[in-house]
Amino acid sequence: MSHLIAFPKLSLLHSETIVQATKSARNSKLLRWGGILGSILFIGGFLVKSFVEERIFERDTQRVLAYYKHAAPNSFHDGDERHARYMVWKYKGKKDKLWRRLEAKYDIPVKHAWEWEDEEETNEDSKKEEEEAEDLDGDSEKVGESDEL
Repeated sequence: MSHLIAFPKLSLLHSETIVQATKSARNSKLLRWGGILGSILFIGGFLVKSFVEERIFERDTQRVLAYYKHAAPNSFHDGDERHARYMVWKYKGKKDKLWRRLEAKYDIPVKHAWEWEDEEETNEDSKKEEEEAEDLDGDSEKVGESDEL
């Protein structure tokens, strides 16, 4: 009989209806999955932030390198990636100040790396056109056609 008395005491301590037990289990499951999802998003946010900052850092480093290549060719800073990385790190959060100081120092506007490449292509095209347009001999015939005599 001691077993019969013990069982009702347990049921009185944990007296929950089936509906309440189902709601409690669902809430604890939602809380667990919400915590897991929140943790993943929290850590993932830092991963995404780190990735984006690294891409911006590399882009600005290439921008500084391209600027030194065009503003001060054959100088100490031309092609010095360590110096360019240091400058970008030093002016982190103050890049406008970096671009203004470079423009003031060299009197050449700071462009993105891809803008310098476009400028080089147009300069090369205009040089080719000038070379093609210049005819020093005044002969319009080709060299192979003048052997007819």
